[in-house]
Amino acid sequence: MEITMSNGSGAGLEESIRLTREGTDYLEREAFDEAVAAFHQALALNPESDMAEFNLGAALAGLGDLDQSMAVFRNIIDRKPDVVETHTALAAALDAHRIPRFEPGMRLPATDALDAVIATYRQAVDSVPVLYGCYSTLAEILNAIGRSAEARAMAAQSEIFNTEIPYALQNVGATMQHPGDLSSALALHRNVMAMAPDHEHMTEQDYLKTDLTFSDSEITLPDGFEVMMEWERPIMERSAEIVCHNQGDVLNVGFGMAIIDTAIQQHGVTTHTIIEAHEQVVEKARQWAEDKMGVNLVHSTWQDALDGLPLFDGIYFDTLMPPMLPFLERVPAMLKKDGVFLYFQSMIQLENLETMSGQGLGFGIEFHPFDDIPKNSYYRLTEKTPDGQYLAPLFVYQKLG
Repeated sequence: MEITMSNGSGAGLEESIRLTREGTDYLEREAFDEAVAAFHQALALNPESDMAEFNLGAALAGLGDLDQSMAVFRNIIDRKPDVVETHTALAAALDAHRIPRFEPGMRLPATDALDAVIATYRQAVDSVPVLYGCYSTLAEILNAIGRSAEARAMAAQSEIFNTEIPYALQNVGATMQHPGDLSSALALHRNVMAMAPDHEHMTEQDYLKTDLTFSDSEITLPDGFEVMMEWERPIMERSAEIVCHNQGDVLNVGFGMAIIDTAIQQHGVTTHTIIEAHEQVVEKARQWAEDKMGVNLVHSTWQDALDGLPLFDGIYFDTLMPPMLPFLERVPAMLKKDGVFLYFQSMIQLENLETMSGQGLGFGIEFHPFDDIPKNSYYRLTEKTPDGQYLAPLFVYQKLG
């Protein structure tokens, strides 16, 4: 089980870590008295060290001091955030940012309350391995001393926090669709991952060297995996309306099938910058741009392009190989006052929300309805609403000032 240590600082923290390692060595050699002493000293220096406290409970159990051992494990459980409660709270906080439709002149609500919920939610996600270990160990102790009913209850609690739960909890799409229902969130997450694209091994540079296949309905990799699909058109066209909210200076990262860029051109923007790195797509973009107004086509990865660009009123980001978190970190400094940044992911990840926290940005979620979506392995919109529609969440951030 992976348990992390927290808090403490400087020499005291280092000494606590040393004592915890020393105690763990004693524990492995079943020198329980020495282990208990080392863990107590470690906790005196860093009272919130999960590793020291968990191993203290194990050492006390080894000594036969079962009441004290169980008290230690229960203390760890009591100080951890309630995972189901925070799961519900995050869904509610996100729902509070739901907007019917983003309109020009709209000011999105600040994220202060959401940021606090996200921070607590991260603590809950990180605590799952600890909770699993505590409940499992309590079940073993209670079963060993004949308290079978309590042991079964603890075992049932440990099953709630199985090894897949932390990954499911980071799938915020599952959280939004099943607030407070960990088993259903896990089931949805499993379905999503079963259809997940098998391209995690592909680096950005590998992708840029890959020969793409173009048709009227999609762009695909050699194995048939979809880079972009025609069914995305309604999402792209609506996204263009949002990023062109004031017809100012607009940036699109990822040209694809020219769907969003064609839509942007229809909104009378002042300037239209496109960053595209794949040589085959760049050539198509050059042909497309020949009769377009105000287009600045940048043949580059975004990492190499951003430093030389001006501020923007609207930014859209959609690439196959997105090093997304570093881009998100750059967004606030790239926007003009009231400028908006938009991206679409059906299964938004917690890390993306965390990266955008504390930036002083406004935030809104607009859900785009679909009656049907062809089977695909990229966006994986896997559940319908009660009225039979799919909902594609558009995540909109706004530079407040």
